[in-house]
Amino acid sequence: MRKYCLECDWQVSTADGYTEKEVSEAAIDHFVETGHTVDSLRLPPPVLRQN
Repeated sequence: MRKYCLECDWQVSTADGYTEKEVSEAAIDHFVETGHTVDSLRLPPPVLRQN
């Protein structure tokens, strides 16, 4: 899951090692602090490659 701001460069993602709960809480915090609109994008699961 990735959340990003439509008005500035703020973004946070589970790909950065955060849980979905932490990503959601960070998005809420960003909205409360700035009033900016936050949107989300669900990331596909990682692809595991076997050699």
